[in-house]
Amino acid sequence: MQEKPRPLPLKPPEQVQAERTVLVAAALFALTGLLLQWWRLQVLTASYDQGIFLQTIWSGLHGHPFESTLSSQLSTNVIHAGEPPSLGYHRLGQHFTPALLLWVPLVGLLGIWALPLVQVGLMTAAGLVLHRIARERLEDPWLAAFLACSFFGANAVIGPTLGNFTDLSQLPLAVLLLWYGLQRRNWWLVALAALAVPMIREDTGVLLVGVSLWILVRQRQRWPLALGLAVMGLGWVLLVTNVLMPLFSDDNSRRFMVENFGQYLDDAEQASSLEVLLKALGQPLVVLRELIWPPGETLRYLLAQGLPLMLVPLISLDSWLLMGLPLLGLLLAQGSNNPLSINLRYALLVVPGLFAGAIEWWSRHPQTFARRRLRRVWSGCIALSLLFTLLANPNRSLSFLIPDSIDPWVYSSPPRQWSHGANARDLLRLIPDGASVAATTPLIPHLAQRPVLIRFPNGVIYRDRQGRDNAVDWIAVDLDWLRRYEVAFPSDREALENSLEALSSLPEPYGVRAFSDGVVLLQRNQPDVMPARRQLEELIGSIQQQLNSHPD
Repeated sequence: MQEKPRPLPLKPPEQVQAERTVLVAAALFALTGLLLQWWRLQVLTASYDQGIFLQTIWSGLHGHPFESTLSSQLSTNVIHAGEPPSLGYHRLGQHFTPALLLWVPLVGLLGIWALPLVQVGLMTAAGLVLHRIARERLEDPWLAAFLACSFFGANAVIGPTLGNFTDLSQLPLAVLLLWYGLQRRNWWLVALAALAVPMIREDTGVLLVGVSLWILVRQRQRWPLALGLAVMGLGWVLLVTNVLMPLFSDDNSRRFMVENFGQYLDDAEQASSLEVLLKALGQPLVVLRELIWPPGETLRYLLAQGLPLMLVPLISLDSWLLMGLPLLGLLLAQGSNNPLSINLRYALLVVPGLFAGAIEWWSRHPQTFARRRLRRVWSGCIALSLLFTLLANPNRSLSFLIPDSIDPWVYSSPPRQWSHGANARDLLRLIPDGASVAATTPLIPHLAQRPVLIRFPNGVIYRDRQGRDNAVDWIAVDLDWLRRYEVAFPSDREALENSLEALSSLPEPYGVRAFSDGVVLLQRNQPDVMPARRQLEELIGSIQQQLNSHPD
């Protein structure tokens, strides 16, 4: 007689409730993230980087992987040599990101909506993997739940997730899967994750070095594994930045190394990553100054990273071992995009080690969690992190709720934002698929699925595959957007002034073909549609009066 299978043991009610709490937190995170990403695209608050990644991945569908005229516009040939952006430019010279090939089919299926889905989905999955690791490492199910909820409530997680798509959104999940494989001794998972981490970007291999340092300190018997991960991570970074990326362009050595680490280079015009490392090691006082200066900003960043975890990572050796190297890179860097901004993509370099180290700390101090007062304090820290994130309006994702500026007052109501976005999107549908376009920043994500797209007013000329210079077929300019924000933001004022100047001095004849709600479309070698031309002239006159009323 066949033996009846034994029923699976029921989970204790406390564990069930804790796991439900995590699932609710994950669902709220995913749903809110998707809705806000959808809103950003609808009301034009998604911007340049969103367009770069979409064009880069979309090009792979058409036999030109990693090509992007938007990226070309940021290249040293354009910025330093004054050349026009070009077809055939490979973004791999700026950032080596082969993992993006994974999303080519999804972009082909979902178009502009693919990348928000990928970003929010990856970050949600990372939080759930974190909970699974904590659940297996810690006896108390509520302690594991608190750690997962801290992830979903962290400013360093929410801010970048609500911003433009970033390749670094792949990093937390990959690193945490590596950590999960190490905990379970699942060597296939370790191998796959260890291969995936450096494929995300040219500098992400340093996180493997952080894992190897942790193994050497905490599990010395696994030193061969630590050595292998360190060689793989550091070796790949040096190989990619010094050998592979220069095959595509000089951008890493002439732009990014100089812009981010020029303080160590004695005014050198270019340097490899290895040269930067050697120069920095030879200037210990400069390195020390960069590590702590400005002290207030550095301290605020560390507190913001640690706040949702009740600052435990700041006293955890495990967290410092795992996050130390990427954090060191951020502290030693400079640049126009502040690497110590908690709402920007760079924060995701620190997040995996921060949270994995926190799990390790709690595995050694589980009795501390038994105090009820501590749980209330931790809940308060998560709530504060959410509040600070809300008030920061990360990446203008909450502009329908939070004013973009208080003094001077800049706020657009949700109906106003929606109406303007709808009018702009209707106008952009007049541009044929595949036509070459120059567009202002808020319009770029909606036009990125084409071979030629460049940012206006930076130019309207591009270089084709035969090396010939051509003017774009269409120009799309959102003057209303710039007009609303120029009163508070110097960059928008500069873009507005440059746009007016560029419109008055186009290199070829362009006719005004359509106008709606401050958005204008111009087409090369076509006549004006006179009502649209008059509306544009009236708006330009009004804008000039506005600019003259508050000169710099």
